[in-house]
Amino acid sequence: MNELQAEAGKKRYPLEQGIIHSTSEAMGVEMNVVTYFDKWGEWEAIETTVPMEIMGEDYSSHMLEIIKGDDHWKIDLDKKSGEHFTRTRAINPMGVDVETLTDELLGKMNLEELGEVEHLGYKCQKMRMKSDKGTHVDYVMWGNVMMQMEGEAMGIATTSWVTSIEEVAPPREKFEIPGDVQFTEV
Repeated sequence: MNELQAEAGKKRYPLEQGIIHSTSEAMGVEMNVVTYFDKWGEWEAIETTVPMEIMGEDYSSHMLEIIKGDDHWKIDLDKKSGEHFTRTRAINPMGVDVETLTDELLGKMNLEELGEVEHLGYKCQKMRMKSDKGTHVDYVMWGNVMMQMEGEAMGIATTSWVTSIEEVAPPREKFEIPGDVQFTEV
């Protein structure tokens, strides 16, 4: 396991359990994401809805990824199909534990701390990542939760922002593997 991967027992979220609503946009396509989490993020259910219509045809998608430890189930809720695999995951989309960043790691990742900002009433850390490969992204992080992201990676403009956080216990059924889905082992 390298230093960018999550260590067992690390808290992925600053809350033990909750529900995070967010929206992302890339290449003109908007995605609505609801993340349900428990056990400090050891269990996650990430529900993604992409509303899309092209020339009157509905190309919307509704996906669910259930993660328990290193076990992942990616499910297409429309087609009732999915895949199951085991993979160690990074603690957040940046791949580093923001809570324990060192100056050395900041330098290695071309990350710059830009100070504190507030997002939805939470005190957050603003950071910038630049690379010589055309990546320029600003992040707003609340612990290891990416509250906001805006920038360009490989020439593609991307934005993502958390619209609300519910500090509640998520519905238990969100973490149940559907029995009517045909899974492929990957």
